[in-house]
Amino acid sequence: MNSAAPSRIMGIMFKCTPCAAGCGNVAVSGSDLCGLHCADPQKESRRIAADIMKETNINGLNAAHLRFTGFDFSSKNYYGCNFTESYFSSCIFTNSFMRMDFFDMSVFIDCDFSNSDIQFSSFGACIFEGCKFDNSELTHLNFNGASLSRCSLDHSDLYNSRFNTAKLMQTSISDCNITSVYFINAEQTELSFKSSNTRDAVFKLERQ
Repeated sequence: MNSAAPSRIMGIMFKCTPCAAGCGNVAVSGSDLCGLHCADPQKESRRIAADIMKETNINGLNAAHLRFTGFDFSSKNYYGCNFTESYFSSCIFTNSFMRMDFFDMSVFIDCDFSNSDIQFSSFGACIFEGCKFDNSELTHLNFNGASLSRCSLDHSDLYNSRFNTAKLMQTSISDCNITSVYFINAEQTELSFKSSNTRDAVFKLERQ
């Protein structure tokens, strides 16, 4: 995990500046337009990626509706950032420190989050294919409605995270702490919980 990560949250939430196109979306940081209405989406994605890679602390960034391919975003501290409805392919997030970040409805293909400390963040309704979260702190996270295929979360702490209504296919959650993790109505296909404390997880709600 990122040894440079501070012990408390220093950041602020991203600014909700409306897109100048009047679509109701939030403008990308440093722009008057959202990721859907910028004149050159690829150029905007490269600009945001360059900003991330040159900094250690990424504070309140709005990068929703952008596409990132092959970037190294590792060993960064992310605070209150917005990456909703974005697309990430072959991106590296290893050794990341994340707090209160939003990735809802984003797509991740062959991305690596291993050895990270990610807490109090949301990946609701995301699609993950061939992604790694091994040896990580993944506590208090929202994966509700997400789809995970050929993913690995092995040797990680998932305490108090949520996978309700998620689809978990050919995925490994082995040798993990899954205390108070909720899997209500989650679809499981070739899912491995080997050496994880499944008795401390919640797979169905008890009737009162």
